[in-house]
Amino acid sequence: MKNLLLLGSLLLTTSVSSAQNMMGVATSRYGGTNRLYVNPAFAADSPSRFYVNVGMGSAHVNNNYVRYQAPFSLMRLISNRVPAQYRNPDGSLRFDVNYTDEILDDNPKNGTIWGEVRGPAFLTRGNWGAFAVTTRLRAVAQVKGASESLLSAVRAGLSDGVLYGIPNNDNQFSANTNTFSELAFTYSNVLWEGETDRLLLGVTAKGLLGYNAQHLINRGLDYRIAADPDNPNSAFLEVNRLDAKLAYTTFLQNRPLSPRTLLSTNAPGRGIGLDLGLSYIYQPDPYGAALRLGVAITDIGGLSYRGDAYTYNDAAENPIRFRSSDFNNVGNSTEIIRTIQNKLNTGRNPSAGRFRAGLPTSLNLTADYAFPKGLGLNVTYLQDVRSQQATAIHQPTLLAVTPRYETRWVSVSMPVTYLNRGLTAGAMVRVGPGWIGTDNFFGLIGNASNGIRPRGLDVYGGVAFGIGRIDEEE
Repeated sequence: MKNLLLLGSLLLTTSVSSAQNMMGVATSRYGGTNRLYVNPAFAADSPSRFYVNVGMGSAHVNNNYVRYQAPFSLMRLISNRVPAQYRNPDGSLRFDVNYTDEILDDNPKNGTIWGEVRGPAFLTRGNWGAFAVTTRLRAVAQVKGASESLLSAVRAGLSDGVLYGIPNNDNQFSANTNTFSELAFTYSNVLWEGETDRLLLGVTAKGLLGYNAQHLINRGLDYRIAADPDNPNSAFLEVNRLDAKLAYTTFLQNRPLSPRTLLSTNAPGRGIGLDLGLSYIYQPDPYGAALRLGVAITDIGGLSYRGDAYTYNDAAENPIRFRSSDFNNVGNSTEIIRTIQNKLNTGRNPSAGRFRAGLPTSLNLTADYAFPKGLGLNVTYLQDVRSQQATAIHQPTLLAVTPRYETRWVSVSMPVTYLNRGLTAGAMVRVGPGWIGTDNFFGLIGNASNGIRPRGLDVYGGVAFGIGRIDEEE
């Protein structure tokens, strides 16, 4: 159970970086519909008359709590290709506490696991402007503002006697999950045009369908770890004060995330979203260098879910105790969360039957300088505008610098991203319609053997292409 909790804490304290943004794709002029997630105004600057996104997918793990130093890479871990020598006789993973190294810098720990699939989409551009239809599925689990002391207690396990009797007060954090799909419509056109410059305006309207959401907004938590008098070889974690609200759905507990599920009329969540953006382009010579500046607010809105919602403010009267035995029969991190929910809700009735889950609203600023002959440099700044206590997933603040070389058939870029007080470096390659990239190359290969201690990984790829050249016609 201790190993399972350790792995669960590693996953729950991971922080999303630019995976959902796929910086190598989003900063390319040939990114088509994939650029619109940063700024919808970019639709009217597409170099292609028609653009088709067959499919794109991404997965990302990055954290600011532990460095990974297992004898196998994170890529092997998430793809379930860990060698047999690191498994138990029953085939389960043997994950040792020494496979992670804490980053103790007195800063709050933020976290996300983010997976995204961008389905069939198209963009068309003409004299009347640009229009796009896009589809997307996002699955996110996120922790924000967790204290080092609480995470260290989970990592060490309840059997660590050093922690016994030490009270820990006023812990605050938020945890949110959301799995949802969207169908979006984008329109963009020239708002103003001069001889050497022009201003573009774009808007995206989204219809949202939600399948799973949970949140625990903790405004204050006091706890202690003590030896269990009923079991001298064990301990319990006692919650003495909890000022929080919890809500969750159960729709995906007994269902796979299949096409039938995605189209189910019984999905518990419904919502709408909106993106707004402006882009200014300065290009004195039609065949020379071009400066492009952009500002956008994306993912305004959220979903309303059917599900149980609870409010806690009386733990002092009824302390809640968690024992190791409570987790004896759990098999994965999802079951850990469910066990915690059941412990908190014993003897309680829901305070509401619906709750809201917000989108990761962010302010996006971009500056792009395209040199002649295919060279370019892009700077992207994404600012999270949600509060820590919001019942919403977050787009963490990041700064990315992406140099590139691209032609109609080939693109190469090397994004460098600053996030969670750390730097990651990646690479993206496009040949024809095929895209493949990572925003954290060392996260894919790092392990204890090669001395690389990554804080996460990132990978994305897909098939997308443009047809017809607007630039040639203009």
